[in-house]
Amino acid sequence: MEPPYKSVEFKYGVLILRTKKFQFLMDRLGRYRITGPFAWLMLYIMPVAAGFALFLEFVNLSVIFSPQGAALVQYIRSLTPTVNLLIPGINPYVPIVYGWLALIVALVVHEGAHGVVARSLGMPVKSAGLLFLLILPIGAFVEVDDKVLKVARARDSTRVLAAGAGINFVLAILSVALLFNIVSTMTPASNGVGVLSVYQNSTSLYSPADVAGIKPGDFILSINNVRIDSALNDSSLYRPGNRVNLTITRGFIGIQPITPSTLRQLVGTYVGDFTKTARPYICIPTLPRCQDYVPFSDQYIGFYASPFGGALPLVLNLLFWMYFINFNLAIFNSLPIYPLDGGQAFDVTVKALGKGRLKETTLNRITTTISILLVSMIALLLLGPYLIF
Repeated sequence: MEPPYKSVEFKYGVLILRTKKFQFLMDRLGRYRITGPFAWLMLYIMPVAAGFALFLEFVNLSVIFSPQGAALVQYIRSLTPTVNLLIPGINPYVPIVYGWLALIVALVVHEGAHGVVARSLGMPVKSAGLLFLLILPIGAFVEVDDKVLKVARARDSTRVLAAGAGINFVLAILSVALLFNIVSTMTPASNGVGVLSVYQNSTSLYSPADVAGIKPGDFILSINNVRIDSALNDSSLYRPGNRVNLTITRGFIGIQPITPSTLRQLVGTYVGDFTKTARPYICIPTLPRCQDYVPFSDQYIGFYASPFGGALPLVLNLLFWMYFINFNLAIFNSLPIYPLDGGQAFDVTVKALGKGRLKETTLNRITTTISILLVSMIALLLLGPYLIF
C-alpha cells in the first residue's frame, strides 16, 4: 500500500516540501519531439562522464603516489578535508552566493530531467520537491514511480536514470562555452601600463609615485607627453633625479605592474589551457595559488574592459561556478556506484545483458563489486594525502 502523500515532512533533520504542481510542466516538456533524442543523448553522455571521472581518479592517484607526490600532498593538507565537499559555506573555497545559486540550479535541472524523460516514456511521477536543512536548500527530487521503473525495459529505465547527470554535463558545457565567449571580449581597459602596486613613502624610502598620488589600479598613459609604449624605450626620460610628468587614468585594483600585452596574454592562456591541460579545472578562482592565473579574479579584473561593464565579474564568476558544480555533479553521479544514477543504470544494463545467462545473485555481485572497488578508490584519493608521507 502506498504511503500517504505529505506535502510537508520533517525527516532526519531535513525539511521535505513536496508538490504535484510541476507535473503539468514535466508532461508538457515530455511531449516535445526533441525530448526523445535528448534522452538518448543523455544516455550516451553518461559513460563518457563516468570515464572522465575515472580518468581523473587514476591521474590524481598516480600523482599522489609518484616521486612528486609529497609536494602535492602537503598542499592538499593545507586546504583541509572540507575542500572535498561541494557545499557552499562548508567548503571554504566555494563562494556562498555563486555556489548556492549554481548548486540549486544544478539540482533542480538534474531532478527535473529525470521527470521529463520519465513522462515522455509514460512513466508516472508521484511528486517533486525541495530539501531544506534549516532554511538552506540542500537538494531537489522528483519521485518517479519505483515499481514502474523496475519493470520497464532496460533502454527506457536507463534513459530516465541518465537524464539527470546528462543535463548537468550539457549545462556545464554551455556554461563554459559562454565563459570562453565572454572572456574573449575582455580587453585591456587602456593602452597604458597598469599600476598594480606603489611603494609607500617612508623615512627610509622616498617614493615619488606615492607623493604624486598614484594609486594601484591606475594606468600610466604617457611620460613627459610621450606615449608610454615609446617612452619605455627611452631610458633618458626616467633617470634618477629627472622630473617627469605622467598622464594617468584611474583603474580599480592591483598588486603588481602589468602591461596590456600581458593582460591579453592572460586571457588567451586561460582559454587555451582548457583544451590543453587540466589546470583551469583544478585552479578555481578562490584558491590562493590560482589568483595570479585566472584573468577574471579580483587581482586583475579592474584592468579589463568588456561589453558587460561593471557586471563582468558577476557574470564570469556565476558562469564559472555553474560550469564547475554541474560538471562535478555530472561526472560523480555517472560513476557506476550503486545507488548513484550511474550505479543504477549500470545495474540495469548488467541484468539486461546477463538475463538468462547468469544467476541474479551473480549479477548483483557484479554491481556490488564494482561499487566497492570504486568507493575504495575514491576513499584512497580523499584519505591518501592524510595517511601517507
